[in-house]
Amino acid sequence: MSDKMRRSRRSLAAIAGVAALTAAVVGCTPSAGDDQKVITIFGEQGGQMDLNTNSFTKLLEDKFDVDIDFQTTGYDSGAATEARQISLAGGELPEAYMLVPWASQFTQAELQRYGDQGVVLPLNDLIEEHAPNIADALAAEEGFETLATAPDGTIWGLPQWNDCYHCSYPYKFWINTVWLENLGLAMPTTPDEFFDVMTAFKTQDPNGNGVADEIPITGSAQWSIVPFIMNAFIANSFNTGAGAASQPISLGLEGDTVQMQTMQDGWREGLKFLNRLWAAGLIDPAAFSQGGDTMQATGNSAEGVIVGGFTAIHPWIGVSIGQEDARDTQYDPLPPLEGAEGPITTYQLPSVPGATFVITKAADEVEQQVIMEMMDYIFTPEGHLLGEMGEENIGWRAPEEGDIALDPELEPCFVDLPLDEENEADYNGNWGPMAQVFDTVEWRNCQVQPLDIYTEEGAERRLFQATELYEGKESDANFPYWNLWVPAEEASELATLTTNIESNVATATAEFVTGVRDPNNDGDWNGYLDGLQGLGVDRYLEIWQAANDAS
Repeated sequence: MSDKMRRSRRSLAAIAGVAALTAAVVGCTPSAGDDQKVITIFGEQGGQMDLNTNSFTKLLEDKFDVDIDFQTTGYDSGAATEARQISLAGGELPEAYMLVPWASQFTQAELQRYGDQGVVLPLNDLIEEHAPNIADALAAEEGFETLATAPDGTIWGLPQWNDCYHCSYPYKFWINTVWLENLGLAMPTTPDEFFDVMTAFKTQDPNGNGVADEIPITGSAQWSIVPFIMNAFIANSFNTGAGAASQPISLGLEGDTVQMQTMQDGWREGLKFLNRLWAAGLIDPAAFSQGGDTMQATGNSAEGVIVGGFTAIHPWIGVSIGQEDARDTQYDPLPPLEGAEGPITTYQLPSVPGATFVITKAADEVEQQVIMEMMDYIFTPEGHLLGEMGEENIGWRAPEEGDIALDPELEPCFVDLPLDEENEADYNGNWGPMAQVFDTVEWRNCQVQPLDIYTEEGAERRLFQATELYEGKESDANFPYWNLWVPAEEASELATLTTNIESNVATATAEFVTGVRDPNNDGDWNGYLDGLQGLGVDRYLEIWQAANDAS
């Protein structure tokens, strides 16, 4: 979510597509007879935050009698990953890393490699001996334990567990329902009805300004128009954002067999439909190339409301929240379209495979123990709330009579207060996403939200209600790659295959939709399939099939 929307670094989403995600903290107790030790931690911070002066850092230092020295980087993925690599390659390792998934968390392959090299330490015994709350969390959430545990049973690091309900269904289509009302149209339920509605958006002046300036469908390089529409033809997790080159999103399951969804006849039929939309002028010409800022600028056009709909995890990717003309309230979720297999939606685990928290070989036994004890504190209700939200009545307040939780069936537990950027106790009073170590669905959905979903304060409830239209419509073809570990010796080969194949699919998909290649032409389609064969798609499937069989 945008900063303006949440007015807080405590945002519960994430984007791009994904989602908001987490890591942890560390510290050290003094050895007998020694002065207080200093523990160095590589961490990530944003905005006005300063982890070394942060009040939650100070709370931990006092509570555990340690001095924490943070090496810091920001949330930008490229810069953060480079800084992390420099830190690993340097002469002095920090005792621990605390990262956020969208910045530079460790991948599963990195965990196995650094674990085998002795750079990062196994956490199993440390958790058993010093972290009862972490042990309880792993036992309570089977998915968390699966995500954290390598095939040989070793826990090399902890991922965040961020059970973000609305993040689990990232490819929602947000349609301008005011335009539907202006033209007397119903919500489309099939691809053909969708085509007719978008045609009406283009030709019947739904914004009423007398100018043919409407863009029925827009998108961006980060937020593809493909997944929502394609699901009416074949279940898919496709996107054209950053994940396209790093995750196996073209894959699916036919029973227990791993296959390329993007090589099936259903994918070709979906491309034909998307190409039909393009040929009719219903898709923004910039939809595959423009950045997210440009996409949003189109939604915010000073000329008025000109966008009919877009695919995104939340509507404020396409139009800024809180505008004077309230245009951001015009977009409502379109339920999945009815296709050959019924209405299908894309599900993706909102927690990211790998680890945001590791302890390195630089930590001695005393430091290892205290690091785990500090992390364990952040898994307690008190430590979690203070770490993620800050001080009571500054970052959050307790519920009052009449407050209603995001999920009305849950007891309300806290109110997230707007960020006061003038108050250091607020903007530097917590670790924000670094402390989202165990956000269960109950914890996320017990927060208090207003009932008016079209206010900025009611934004989370708007997303909650939108997601209810998508939940339960997942396909059995969904490939849960996040739960699978590939042997370390195959990781480098797989990374190359993934980049080459997924990038090729993304490029070819855009070319088929925009007519550079013709999805109706057998020669063009077969040439695309042959190209994937040349990139090693059979080996790609072989590696993932073995991982799936072993799971």
